[in-house]
Amino acid sequence: MDKDETISVSKGVFLFKNGFKKSLKAKHKPKVWVQSRFRKEPWYNCFQQTWNLFEVNIKELHHQTYSTLLNDIVDYIEFHHMNNYFGSIEGVIPTATLITGVNQPDHVSQFNALINLIRQNVTPHIAMTHSQDGSTTKLLVENVVWQLINGQGMLDHSENENIDDSMEFKLPKLKKNQCTMKSLHNWYQNACVNNSPNKKKKVNTKKPLIIIIPDFESFHCNVLQDFVMIVSSYISKLPIVLVFGVATSVSALHKSFPYHVSSKLLMKVFHSHSSPVYMNQVLENIFLTHTSPFHLSGKAFELLTDVFLFYDFSVAGLLQSIKYCMMDHFYGDNIKILCCARQDIDSAVAALSSHDLESVRQLLSFRPYLEEQNCKIKIKLFEDDNFFREILCKKMHELHDYLFSFYSCIRLLFVFIKDLPKNILGKSVREIYSKCAVENITGTQAFRECMQLINFQSQYKLVDTIKDALKSVNTCLQITSPMKALRSTPVKNNQNDISVNTIGESLMKTIRIHLLMFLRQIESANNQATLLTDGDEDTEIKTEAVPGDRYKLKEKLLRATRVERVQSEYEMIRSRFVSYLEEVFAKALQPPHAQTFHEVLFFSDVANVKKQIVGSPRGAIHTALSNPVYYLQCKCCILPSPESVSDTLPDVSLTYKLHRECGKHINLYDWLQAFAAIVNPTEDDQAHQDPTVQARFSRAVAELQFLGFIKSSKRKTDHVMRLTW
Repeated sequence: MDKDETISVSKGVFLFKNGFKKSLKAKHKPKVWVQSRFRKEPWYNCFQQTWNLFEVNIKELHHQTYSTLLNDIVDYIEFHHMNNYFGSIEGVIPTATLITGVNQPDHVSQFNALINLIRQNVTPHIAMTHSQDGSTTKLLVENVVWQLINGQGMLDHSENENIDDSMEFKLPKLKKNQCTMKSLHNWYQNACVNNSPNKKKKVNTKKPLIIIIPDFESFHCNVLQDFVMIVSSYISKLPIVLVFGVATSVSALHKSFPYHVSSKLLMKVFHSHSSPVYMNQVLENIFLTHTSPFHLSGKAFELLTDVFLFYDFSVAGLLQSIKYCMMDHFYGDNIKILCCARQDIDSAVAALSSHDLESVRQLLSFRPYLEEQNCKIKIKLFEDDNFFREILCKKMHELHDYLFSFYSCIRLLFVFIKDLPKNILGKSVREIYSKCAVENITGTQAFRECMQLINFQSQYKLVDTIKDALKSVNTCLQITSPMKALRSTPVKNNQNDISVNTIGESLMKTIRIHLLMFLRQIESANNQATLLTDGDEDTEIKTEAVPGDRYKLKEKLLRATRVERVQSEYEMIRSRFVSYLEEVFAKALQPPHAQTFHEVLFFSDVANVKKQIVGSPRGAIHTALSNPVYYLQCKCCILPSPESVSDTLPDVSLTYKLHRECGKHINLYDWLQAFAAIVNPTEDDQAHQDPTVQARFSRAVAELQFLGFIKSSKRKTDHVMRLTW
């Protein structure tokens, strides 16, 4: 090829095949660069083990959450298939409508799980078509028929091992433009309705054809209407079932289909869990537990949940953000191998080198502990590595004890406040954790208001709440305990006393004993209060003759109505119970940043990951155009000041700087002259007539218009309008 044919205004890469033909079988080379570089690093191996553990738990939770919903859809399909419903009502298509919610990134895994379940239990003939593959009715029909004929490989590029030998057949391969409903009917007759060689009668091996449309709202209404009418005309010949994924509500489906189309659909609606509910399950069951090796600080947790709630409602995106925080937490730091299970702490500490121990000594949370020790221990902590390892093991075990009591008491607090009016501390464990991880929640006004509301609860309500609290405590104690149980029995004479040394499981056992005591006392308590009145004053009012002084009579009547009320037995027990709760939560709900060596388990570097997780495209574009050297890292783009310009700048950057000096309307001719004067400063005034300069300028202006900085003006044809300031 001639070299002149590759000349372009902009720089580019031109590929010449030279007769190269791509092999049919794609060679998948595993990406082992990261593994080969870091596989010998202890921190990387610990990161891999931790994330693999999270992935296993997430998959199990996902299966538990969506198994009921997906099984219901499969049962619906099986019901119509087993009862041979297809064609019994003329032109009516069985349709399953799945309300998925607006969390678009999570729909992929949900529909993939549905496809796998349908393959295992019903049929291998499944087609899933997205809106970008069905812009017209012809393209939609071609994609659906192509996937149904070519089978499972069109969806996951794997061999279909579930198809019986009786269903194997050989047909000439069809081109995509030959895929019509008629060709689908011919294929289905040959594939699923066979003549038995041994018997003359026909053997019916029919299996339904499933067509899944996961993004219903993204399709054009007319395309779907025509497609439904086409499928309806073939429903007596082909057992087709439609599955619609609707992100908003069923009303979107009714608005898209007029009556003559919707009457052809036999719809049944299936509701999926909302994104916030599933997000709460993932966080509370996997990450907000004492068994989790990795934890998020309060500010990091608030950042990730805010991104979820205010951006995309994507649990998959939230998990990837948590993974990024884990990568930043573990990267290049061997002391993070202490983010492990409790039984592995001793071996992890023993594996730390002297350099790693020095890194642990430099943690900010180690200083308060060091200041509490005497001079001899301080010297040993810095000079004796073996002694420091013993202290580190002890403190890490105490940190795990703290985590057990911390998360257990968060769930206990949630039980007591979940039914209170106004939801002062939140409606979920996640919201309570975000408050407890930032500050000492027992010192806040919201916590005091919650305790006051508990102090107003009725006897029956409080009894039910304490029973629920006992269930929560028992659930926490059923989990593998973080330490050997200590014997702790509360003093009968002082039920509100809490031993300073009770931590971890022993604290929860102590709480359970106290809850049982208070439950028995409240159930048997008398709820009637006694009233004390002054009998002498009544006698005086009755016997004294009324002289006509109304003011004295009024004062005596007011004194007579004053009643001294004595608290009932239940109210006194309730007050003691609320005081006990305040004392327990004040001890167990200390914020994580107050614990020694909390930096090992808790990620708190929010500023470093915020710019990666929460993108700011407008600021990034402005930086790239006003200061290209920030991204290009080249010497030719270095400027003496941000406002200066140079002919070495990229064309789009140069036009951007010039357009910022203009007003609302920009004259294209003046803009071109200024651009040409900078690009060719040595030329005469006719530099703007150079075709190369004009082409570069036109391309730069088009790029600015594409980025949204300018638009064409209807008032003046030779002007453009500026859109940003």
